[in-house]
Amino acid sequence: MKKISFLKLALIFTLVLVSCAGIFLSVDQDVIWAADNPTLSAKQQQVQGMAAFQRGDFEQAVIHWRETVRLYEASGKTKETINILIQQANAYQALGQHPYSLEILDRARELALEINDQACLAAISGSQGNACLSIGAVKEAKRHLDESITIARETGTIDIEASGLNNLGNLLTLQQEYGEALDAYDKSINLSRETGNQALFVKTLINAARTAVQWRNPREMETYLEPALTQVRKLENSYDKAHGLVALGQMAREIASEFTRSSGRWRQLAYQALTEGANIAEILDNPHVESYALGYLGQLYEDENRNDEALYLTRRAIFAAQQANAREILYQWQWQTGRLLRAKGDIDGAIAAYQHAVTNLQTVRQDLSTTCQSGDITFRKKVGQIFLELADLLFKRTETQTDPMVVQAALQEARDTIEVLRKTELCDYFQDACVTAMQKREVKLDRLGHIAGHTATIYPIIFPDRLELLINLPDETIHRFTVKIDSSELEQEVRNFRNALEKCDAYKLCAQKLYAWLIKPLEGELTARKINTLVFIPDDFLRTIPMAALYDGDCFLIDKYAVAIMPGRLSMTKSNAVKLEYARPLLAGLTKSVQGNPSLPKVAEELKTIQGLYGGKQLLDENFNIRNLEQELKKIPYTIVHMATHGKFQENVRESCLWTYDGKLTMDDLETLVGLSRFRENPVELLILSACETAAGDDRAALGLAGVAVKAGARSALASLWFVGDEVAALLVPEFYRQLKTPGISKAEALRQAQLKMLNHEHYRHPGFWSAFLLTGSWL
Repeated sequence: MKKISFLKLALIFTLVLVSCAGIFLSVDQDVIWAADNPTLSAKQQQVQGMAAFQRGDFEQAVIHWRETVRLYEASGKTKETINILIQQANAYQALGQHPYSLEILDRARELALEINDQACLAAISGSQGNACLSIGAVKEAKRHLDESITIARETGTIDIEASGLNNLGNLLTLQQEYGEALDAYDKSINLSRETGNQALFVKTLINAARTAVQWRNPREMETYLEPALTQVRKLENSYDKAHGLVALGQMAREIASEFTRSSGRWRQLAYQALTEGANIAEILDNPHVESYALGYLGQLYEDENRNDEALYLTRRAIFAAQQANAREILYQWQWQTGRLLRAKGDIDGAIAAYQHAVTNLQTVRQDLSTTCQSGDITFRKKVGQIFLELADLLFKRTETQTDPMVVQAALQEARDTIEVLRKTELCDYFQDACVTAMQKREVKLDRLGHIAGHTATIYPIIFPDRLELLINLPDETIHRFTVKIDSSELEQEVRNFRNALEKCDAYKLCAQKLYAWLIKPLEGELTARKINTLVFIPDDFLRTIPMAALYDGDCFLIDKYAVAIMPGRLSMTKSNAVKLEYARPLLAGLTKSVQGNPSLPKVAEELKTIQGLYGGKQLLDENFNIRNLEQELKKIPYTIVHMATHGKFQENVRESCLWTYDGKLTMDDLETLVGLSRFRENPVELLILSACETAAGDDRAALGLAGVAVKAGARSALASLWFVGDEVAALLVPEFYRQLKTPGISKAEALRQAQLKMLNHEHYRHPGFWSAFLLTGSWL
C-alpha cells in the first residue's frame, strides 16, 4: 500500500487546527449596548475583529482586538477583557505565533483567577492546550485540555467542553491513538449538535475525517468525510467554509491515491471540494486559502500525470502565495513546480525551482521546527526530501557535462545542498539558534588543506535506489562515487552491525559489507592522495555506527586512518592554536550509584590518571554537583571539560541529559555551563563525555552526539555511542590523554592510537569495546 504523505496530512491538520482554537464566552448584552463611549467603541472593534477573523485576515483581527482589550480594561470590564484576550490568542495561533498566544493566555488566566471565573478558566485552558499542541508540547497540552474539559463539565459550559474534546481528539491523533481520538470527536460532535453550534460541529467532523484518513480506515472514512463535506457546504461563504473544503478535498485526494478501487469517486470529490474552496477564497479575497486550494488541485493533476495542467495550477498557487506573503506555502509549490518540470525533462528549470524552494524554506525553518518537537514529526521527515531531490538533480546535471569545471561546480552545489540539510537537522534537533550563530563563522574544509594535512572529507548521501559518496580532497576537488545499493538493504546492514558491536557478537560479515559500500570505492583516491585522516559527515542512520570499525577482511579502517565525524562544516571554526599537551582539564565524575544509575567504580582511577598527566581540578561524587561546576567554570578558563558520568542522547533533545550527583544536566544546561568558560569566541577546546550512550537504532538521537560539541560551544567532543563499561573507559580515555601530550598530534590521531592499543589488548579486542568512542567536531 502506498503510504499517505505525512507532510500533506500535517498541512491538512494545520488548516483544520487553526479554526478549532476554542469557544469564546459570550459578552453580556447589557455591556455590549451600554451607553458609555469606550464600551461602544470596544464593541465596534470587537465586531470588526471577528469579521476579520472569519474572513481569515488574522493580522487585522489582532489589531482590532488589541484595541478592544485596551478599551475594556479602561472601562474596568474584566470578564470582557478576558474574552477578547482569548480571541486575540486564537488569532495568534492561526498566524502560527504560538509564543505570543501563550503569553496572552497567561495574562488572561491571571485575570480569571482574580475574579474566580471558572468558565473563563475552562476556555483559557482549552486554548492553552491547543497552543501547546501546535508546538509539540504534548504533555502540557494534555494537562491543559484535561483541566478545560473537567472545569467545563463542572460549570455546565457545554460548548467549551465540546471544544476541549475536539482538541483532545487532535492530540490523540498526533499520538496515533486513532480509536480514542474518534471517541473524543464523537462526544464533541454530539455536544455541539445538542447546543446547535454548527461551526464547531463541522470542524469536529473535519478533524474526525482527517483522523480516519490518517488511520487508513475505510469504514471510518465513509462515516465522517462525506457527511463533513455535506455539512461544510451548508455554511455561509467564509474562511471556515473555504478552508474546510480545501482540507476535505485534500483528504479525498489522499484516499484516491491510497485506495485504488474507489479512486475515481474520491478523485471527483477532491476536485469538486478544492474547486469550490478556491472559488470561495477568491470571492473572499483570501489568497492564503486560494493558494492551498490551487496547489492541491495541481497535486491532483500531478497524480494523473497531467503535468501541463498541474503546472498551470501550481504557478497560480505560487502567485497567490506571493500575494499573501506566505513563504510557508510558497516553498511547497516551488517544490511541486520542480517535480513537474523534472517530469517534463526540464532539468535546469527544475533545479531553479528547487533552489527557490530551499531558499524560502530556510526563511520559515524555525516555524516548521516548532511543529516537530513531539519526536514523531522531524524536520527531515517533513521537508528533508527537498534537499535530496535537488542534490539528485545536480548529480544528473553532471552526467550530461564534459567540462570538468562545470562538473565541479555542480558537485560543489550538491555538497552544499546536503550541508544545508545537515545544519538544518541539527538546528531542528537542538531547537537552538546557537548552531545558526556558529554557521556565520564557519571555515570551509576545502580551504584548510594547509592546516589539515592529508585529510579527506566524506559525504555519504542515501537515496532510495543507491548510495552516493562525495569525497572532498585537500586540493579542493570533489569526486563522486555511486554505489548501487537499495537504502533498505543498507539500513538493515547498519542496524545489524550496530547491534553486533553493542552486544559484542559476530560482526565481521556486516563490517565487510559496509566497508565494500562505504570505503572500497574511494580507496584508489585515498591511496593516491596519501590520505591519513577521514572526516565523515554521515547521513541519517549512518550516524549510529562507528566508521572506525569497518573491516576490509584483513584490518579495520582504524588500522589505516584516523577517523572523526562532524555534523557539517559548521563545526570547523577559526581558532587560535591550543597546545593540548599543556591543557588544563576540569575533571568531574561519579563512582557512586545515584538516581537509579549503576555505580562506576573505575571512574576514580580514570580521573586520577588524567590528573597525574595534566593536573587540573577534580570534582568527584558529592563534589560533582551543578553548583560546583558553575563556580569552577566561572573562575578558570579550562581547556578541557571531562565528565565521567552516565548520560543519554535521546530522540527528543529535552530528554537528553548527563547525570550529576545532585541532579541532571540537559543539553541547554550543558551549553550554559561550558559557555561560562571562554564562551564562543574562545571556547573549550575539548569536551569529553565518558560513559554516555545513544539509543540503538535511534537516528535522531545520534544527532545529539554528532552535534554536542556545537551545542556546548566546544571545538570538539569525545563521547561514546553506547555504554562500554567504566573499566574500558578507564583504559582507553587516559591513553587518549597520553597521546595528546605528543607534540603536533591531532585529536583524531590520538584517538586512533588509543583505540589501536585497545585493539591489541588481550581482553578488549572486539570493536564493541573500543569503537564506541567517537571524536566529533575539530579533529586537528
